[in-house]
Amino acid sequence: MTSRGFYTVANGAPELLQALYKTSMDVSAPTKAVYLGDSRRENDVKAQADPVEHKGIRLHNWVIGSNKTHITPIDTVDEIGEAAKLTPPEMVFGKNQLVLFHEPTGVCYNFLAVEALKGAHFPPPVSDQAEDIVANQQLKVSIAKHNTNKEDVKELDITYDWTYTTDYKGSLQRLTKSEDSPSTFTTSGVEANVEVTRERIDFEKLKEREPILWFDDVGLYEDELHDHGTSAMSVKVRVMPSGFYVLSRYWMRLDHVVVRLHETRIHHLFGTDHFLREYTRKEEQFDTLFSKGHPKSMANYTNIDTFQHLLPVREAVFEKVLLH
Repeated sequence: MTSRGFYTVANGAPELLQALYKTSMDVSAPTKAVYLGDSRRENDVKAQADPVEHKGIRLHNWVIGSNKTHITPIDTVDEIGEAAKLTPPEMVFGKNQLVLFHEPTGVCYNFLAVEALKGAHFPPPVSDQAEDIVANQQLKVSIAKHNTNKEDVKELDITYDWTYTTDYKGSLQRLTKSEDSPSTFTTSGVEANVEVTRERIDFEKLKEREPILWFDDVGLYEDELHDHGTSAMSVKVRVMPSGFYVLSRYWMRLDHVVVRLHETRIHHLFGTDHFLREYTRKEEQFDTLFSKGHPKSMANYTNIDTFQHLLPVREAVFEKVLLH
């Protein structure tokens, strides 16, 4: 498979998994954690001392890994823009990735910048009077006039959502691993099974004290919205003896206009035949926040964790991904 300057659904997981498996000396399915790639050096496992971009862990029939590198260069960013059909954000990490691979079934879940950006397009109108502020109309930017308290509103005539708002929940597929060495991976053509569920992630279980066997925080893209706010997407993972937990987060603040938070949570308990996926979309207009007495200075809204409780849930989806 020819490597591109950025990861896609077609090449992302196969390339990263192949690199991770090259550092796994044990071909059996380990129950004790086996560190892969740069995680071997970080955990004092005998390995090449020079750091590499990929790292991960293998245990309980799972390979969980990441690749993190520099901001994608301008020529490759243009290719990402063509693939996603938009002008890319200021910072795109096209070679960054988080991957989760279930060895017995081939179920593979990963997070990729270009796939997330493909979702940054205005949805078709639901109705002429949609109450939800995530509407079909293009967003407006509030631009404060110099030396006044008034604001002008400027409309941008573009076809994609220039705030890079996306409902991307990750990429799910099924891969086939070759028996030869080094291992290679191909798309199997058999889709993974996903169903709506009433089960919920057990956050009390996640609060239990457990050692963190492996952790990473992977950035996908970021933009300052022409100095009118911020837009960023990243994904975190932590692996414990009992299982793993993933939090993918897109958040956007358009100064004096709107704030959004889209989160995908994944939780799996080792030994079970599924993992749970929960997606929530929160959003509120700043005018509404101000009318409720919340601060009007944008300096109070730089860290989403400090005020996300103020945002109402606009959408919630609860699903189970089956491992068979």
